[in-house]
Amino acid sequence: MNQIRAKHSVTVIADRLKKAGKSSVPQGIRDQMDFQGRSNQQHISLVKGGRRYAQAIKTHVADLPLKVQNLLAEEFEREVIAFREKLESEYAEIKRDKNQLAVLNEQQSVRIDNLTEALKNASATMNEQARRISQLKNEIVAERDAHARTEQRIRNAMQELTRVEHTLDDSFPESSGGA
Repeated sequence: MNQIRAKHSVTVIADRLKKAGKSSVPQGIRDQMDFQGRSNQQHISLVKGGRRYAQAIKTHVADLPLKVQNLLAEEFEREVIAFREKLESEYAEIKRDKNQLAVLNEQQSVRIDNLTEALKNASATMNEQARRISQLKNEIVAERDAHARTEQRIRNAMQELTRVEHTLDDSFPESSGGA
């Protein structure tokens, strides 16, 4: 856990030397690394062996020179800060989205409540209208029945009038030929 790959320090130093325009020969890399008491042959074989060989070698951070430890600590701290900033940014975005969703949810809840109330009112109005229609149909039927009874009374009265007229005509025959 407290180990790093030797490749990291070797390749970093070699890249730094190249950028500075210096040759990245094993001696230059070794001087930059300042290994504590290791044999020159070990360092030369490490650099000559190429990156694949260097990737397999592990060393403890505590065994590295103080400059390399500081560079590693600074790099680690930069990465931690960058990662923390990324996480804080994502957290802020998630929090903003959560707040927007909460507002939208509240708006939708109010809208649902309003629509539910409107539906209840429409249902009550519909029931009232259905009751009124039924009442009007009953009134129409009652009026038609009353109209039919009135027409029947008129017909009966007309028949009675006609019968009375015939009876009167029959009981006063002498008045028609009159003297």
